[in-house]
Amino acid sequence: MGELDEIKKRKLEEMTRKLGGKQDSPNMPITVTDESFESITKRYPLLVVDCWAEWCAPCRTIAPVIDELARDYKSNAVFGKLNVDENQRTATRFAVTSIPTLLLIKEGELVDRIVGAVPKEQIEAKLRQYL
Repeated sequence: MGELDEIKKRKLEEMTRKLGGKQDSPNMPITVTDESFESITKRYPLLVVDCWAEWCAPCRTIAPVIDELARDYKSNAVFGKLNVDENQRTATRFAVTSIPTLLLIKEGELVDRIVGAVPKEQIEAKLRQYL
């Protein structure tokens, strides 16, 4: 199945190049789950995963910032939201012990993380390092 996924990815990239543009990226955060995590990280070269929970006040504080960044960086990065209460396997895999935690994943590999409800400018500065 991995080989088939690689062929699909290659074909999609070829078609996108022929059309003269990048693959259409979502302009709002996408939902990430334990089941979808691998396929999403393979699909998008730069992914920022917001690890959050319903009961977390700082997570609710940073949510509008994440929405805004998803719109602002639509052509360069994709933002996702992973509910840690519902997706403990992925949260454990990346040792998420405090929320909100933003995981920066480039080419399928964790390259950085931001812990806490930090200002938008701080997230942008970190994100620009990987663009």
